[in-house]
Amino acid sequence: MKKVLKILKYARGETLAPLVLKNASIINVYTQSIMQADIAICDDVIVGVGSYHGVEEIDCTGKYIAPGFIDTHVHIESAMVTPEVFSHLAIKHGVTTVVADPHEIANVMGTKGLDFMLENSKNAVIDCYFMLPSCVPAVSFEDNGATLNAKKLKKYLKHPRVFGLGEVMDVGAVINGNRDMLEKVLNAKQVNKNVDGHAPTLSGKDLNAYISMGIKTDHECTTPEEALEKVNLGMYVLLREGSQSKDLRELIKVVNQDNYTRFLYCTDDRHIEDLIEEGSIDNNIRVSIKLGLDPIKAYTIATLNAATCYNLKDRGAIAPGLKADLVIFSDLQELKIEKAMKNGRFYEESKKHLPVEMKNTMRVKAVTPDMFKVKAKSKYVNVIQVVPKSLITKGVVKEIEVEAGFVKRVKGEEEVLKLAVIERHKNTGKYYVGYLEGLGMTNCTIAQTISHDSHNIIVAGSNDEDMYLATQELIKIGGGIVFVSEGKVLCELSLPIAGIMTADDCTIVCEKVRKLNQLAKEYGVKPGIDPYIALAFMALPVIPDVKLTPRGLFDYNRFDFIDLFVDEK
Repeated sequence: MKKVLKILKYARGETLAPLVLKNASIINVYTQSIMQADIAICDDVIVGVGSYHGVEEIDCTGKYIAPGFIDTHVHIESAMVTPEVFSHLAIKHGVTTVVADPHEIANVMGTKGLDFMLENSKNAVIDCYFMLPSCVPAVSFEDNGATLNAKKLKKYLKHPRVFGLGEVMDVGAVINGNRDMLEKVLNAKQVNKNVDGHAPTLSGKDLNAYISMGIKTDHECTTPEEALEKVNLGMYVLLREGSQSKDLRELIKVVNQDNYTRFLYCTDDRHIEDLIEEGSIDNNIRVSIKLGLDPIKAYTIATLNAATCYNLKDRGAIAPGLKADLVIFSDLQELKIEKAMKNGRFYEESKKHLPVEMKNTMRVKAVTPDMFKVKAKSKYVNVIQVVPKSLITKGVVKEIEVEAGFVKRVKGEEEVLKLAVIERHKNTGKYYVGYLEGLGMTNCTIAQTISHDSHNIIVAGSNDEDMYLATQELIKIGGGIVFVSEGKVLCELSLPIAGIMTADDCTIVCEKVRKLNQLAKEYGVKPGIDPYIALAFMALPVIPDVKLTPRGLFDYNRFDFIDLFVDEK
């Protein structure tokens, strides 16, 4: 009660507020305007907006102040660092709240992975909320490390930092009435928590059926028409600007005065070097403004819209009674962030992070060089073709050359790499070898355990010997990324936490990633393609069109496995 009475005195101007930001140009997301005023702050709360004086006053003349940005869908694991380390990167870019889906680590470690993310994020300098992974595994035929059914997930819905059920990517299970999937959805709805979607290309009556189950958002739209259909049916559409998926540029075309409140921003999967160099949600805002979106609407999408969708009633705007989560910057268009405030305190950089101990998650049967040989069964093979700046791939048919009964090479205008996926969670010995075109790289091999969503070993390379060496080294370091050429390991990044994360400081991780990126350029990677992120999605069967799993080639459109070899082109 004493604190409440103090706040009333600060708000009425009877007593000097502890902190006042003077003469600010405030982004008013309620009225879509810029308001000249002071902001009075007590502890972690805004107590007044208007004319105020404080014990401490900071002159913000010529500065803009916006509410803290909210990332509405992010896989923290994609930055390859722990939630604690990630939070120090995010807040520098004005992000004070994230809604994360930990299905990457859950696919490796199950509930132990969820527990790790919830516990480690307690030390974050931003608010980390979580959506429960709905599809672990992504589909029933995946070879991942754990299964999270409705019963296992239900207890987590009571956790105050769990906001609901994460991206429901097994669309078929929903619209065909799979009992366990519907139970997950209904459990979240019964406690008034959100259900996020993942429904690329879904349309018409199937989309209606999907939404009728209470699924509220979608971040997988790739065309303006798809986004508009989903908005018209009541969904929130997330404008994604990740490291590989950059759908915002197309989707922004349908955002207008009448529907902008139905759009949110997200990063989904963003590599650490992109977070450091380009930013997070601040980058979404800049890109949107450059593409012609009204700046105030861009800031509103990043704040109030997100808070409204996820029932965050204590943030998303600058107003009395709301959290003092603020971003101070000097240029409305360029968004040059000068300071970020979380809970009434300006962020001060720290490189002290808690150490993390984690058991090795690499359980793989012996790998041999012969595993990468492909016995020829016809003159033609199905090849996965990379689409720049997209997670979607194409399936193409290519002619092969044969030597001693095995595929010597796949003919094409550029080198077609071998692509192998090896199960690494339960020592089953499952693996499959196919072909990949479109990276542009030659005479090298990349092996990594970042392979959505099951995070098995994925290897793309020019020759069997290097693929074998890279795989062996990957197992040795407990997972991560390995780059090999001509029998030499040129660079490696160890990710000992589930094979997808490390507790190392972001500068150390970023230095390794930059070296890996430089090697990719030296070996011919095409502009607009991040080979490590591209590879990470080559084994995800719930994204069109053709992907590779340890069980074989999978065609999303048929939703079934297809043969590697075909009789004719």
